[in-house]
Amino acid sequence: MLRKISVPALFALLVFLVAPLSAELPKIERDVVYGTVGDLKLLADVYSPAEESDEPRPVVLLIHGGGWRGGNKTAGAEVALGNALANRGFVAVSISYRLVKDAGNGKFVNQWPAAIDDCRQAVCWIRENAEKLNVDATKMGAAGDSAGGHLVSLLGTTDAAKEGETSTRVQAVVNIYGPGDLTKDWTKYEIKANVAVQGMIDNFLGKGNEENQKAASPTLHVDDESASFLILQGGEDQLVPPEQTKALHDALTKAGSFSEFVLYEKDGHGFGPNTALRALAKSIEFFERELKAVPATN
Repeated sequence: MLRKISVPALFALLVFLVAPLSAELPKIERDVVYGTVGDLKLLADVYSPAEESDEPRPVVLLIHGGGWRGGNKTAGAEVALGNALANRGFVAVSISYRLVKDAGNGKFVNQWPAAIDDCRQAVCWIRENAEKLNVDATKMGAAGDSAGGHLVSLLGTTDAAKEGETSTRVQAVVNIYGPGDLTKDWTKYEIKANVAVQGMIDNFLGKGNEENQKAASPTLHVDDESASFLILQGGEDQLVPPEQTKALHDALTKAGSFSEFVLYEKDGHGFGPNTALRALAKSIEFFERELKAVPATN
């Protein structure tokens, strides 16, 4: 996953992306409550440009990976993207969300739709607090890797809002090797972790629950209102095979939505430092084009 990027490579990336625009590091407000579920507080880290702006900025929601069962908002990919985006004139919001937990006796808590419900709540929170955050709620993107890539893809292909409610759909998505069709039998894929991944999907959705499988598959929800997509994939991925993300790309293209599919043929599920740098730069370029960021100034 992108979170495997080495410290030297991450530093080089931030120097490359930050130095040309600002001598100051982004402002980071940590552990902001974006919602609650019972007594549980849902937390976010908000990355903002060091420079003040009279104009609302485009905003990107960052969602970490971890098989829907692990990870957090301070994962390496999210920290790198948050800093880089803030130094290119965006506000970035990295969230933690409810993770699937083994409750024993074959039962699990925080199964579907807990994770996507939290992500949608974050979208609504950003839009409803746009003035406070100084963001343009009509220019919202989302980026995530692995399970996070899956969740951001749902934010780009579905809208859970009823008439008169705040939209949960974003306008631009970067999916970094996130699965698109959870109705597929992973054990049929010729990858090393096929059985393990199928187990994670079963724990997330409930084994054999076809209704959840369809509801949780962004590829099956693509339509002419879907967001613009950038899909980044490793050709030797042993967790999410390239045909999964390629099928999402093909569905988007067929529906008339913009989608760019980039295959790093020699990388797996976890880009090496050089590819990670290229992927992060590509992501920033995509958001600048799709959300028309106003760069920070010295």
